[in-house]
Amino acid sequence: MGQLIQVTILALIAGAAFAQNGATSERETALKTQFITVQPGTVQPGTVQPEVKLEVLDWGGTGRNLVLLAGLGSTAHVFDSLGPKLAAHYHVIGITRRGFGQSSVPQTGYDPRRLGDDVVAVLDALHIADPVLIGHSIAGEELSAISTYHPGRAAALVYLDATGTFALYNPKYGDYTPSLAQLKDDLSALQKNLFDDGLISKTLADMTLFQAYLADIRGEVEGGTGPDPKPNDLASISAFQSYMKGYYGGIIPESEVRQHFRIGEDGRVGEFLGHGNASQSVMLEEERFHSIDTPLLAILSYPGAANPGSTSDPAKLAAARSAETRREESQISIFRQQPHAKVIVIPNATHFIFLSREQEVISEITDFVNSLPGKH
Repeated sequence: MGQLIQVTILALIAGAAFAQNGATSERETALKTQFITVQPGTVQPGTVQPEVKLEVLDWGGTGRNLVLLAGLGSTAHVFDSLGPKLAAHYHVIGITRRGFGQSSVPQTGYDPRRLGDDVVAVLDALHIADPVLIGHSIAGEELSAISTYHPGRAAALVYLDATGTFALYNPKYGDYTPSLAQLKDDLSALQKNLFDDGLISKTLADMTLFQAYLADIRGEVEGGTGPDPKPNDLASISAFQSYMKGYYGGIIPESEVRQHFRIGEDGRVGEFLGHGNASQSVMLEEERFHSIDTPLLAILSYPGAANPGSTSDPAKLAAARSAETRREESQISIFRQQPHAKVIVIPNATHFIFLSREQEVISEITDFVNSLPGKH
């Protein structure tokens, strides 16, 4: 599956199939957990904006500050295996974005700029300067937002399979979400002036582009099915972790499972504790970033590993892989064109590349971070 579909489906896993299991053999947690205010509460005539606090994990360590940002549907606890290993060489923290896990769940503030501002607010509160920001999946848009709106705030960026069009817009390929927003604007304008010839032409052109994106998405959806765990897969966290390893390529930390689901006294995973509207809000508020001036390392899976959800229909599978190939090769190319970029392609890894290829990811991050000027 391409990154857009991976991001969407894996976010749903964290709210459906991922919501169905119980216990683990290895329990790794952060040394310290705190909640940091990133947006004060305000009261204005007719409106009340609640205070927004984010959960921040600290795995300890010394030296260069590394900040881990999770993908859509995940919390910072998804790094409870990676974080301690990186902390052997650096000081490592993780941030759970608004709308997820134990962080505040406001109605607004899910656009990339605001999410990037949230990260910077945490850095300021902790007096962290020149960090390396490491983002998985949809967190690529937060990395790009910080580079764009807070230039110089980060020493470098690491995109962990986070190189989708939400992180760097490619005009040769385009992007579904901004195109949907543009088409909605066109149709709204047509309602006010149906006989504007220029507006009609623009709407038709934008509609043609949007139809192409929609066809690719349909091909990807038809090319893979969502996870469907059996009752025995949900009997315990460890059983669920084993089942989900087929999709993630590695073991999800128990702490992350517990962030999403209520665990019964019998060890089974029960009620989903998440907020589904937050994932949708993040996806619908993407923007177009046209360049990344901050030094960056992109580590991505291409071609991606097959997963148990792939269709058995050869035609649908071929269509899905064709769409993925076009998008991934296009994004690899445009990332390599950035002025201070290093791109590492790892074949046959999963989207959760830091779980499926942990040692390789740690090695690449370490080499990159140690090559940067300043504090090590």
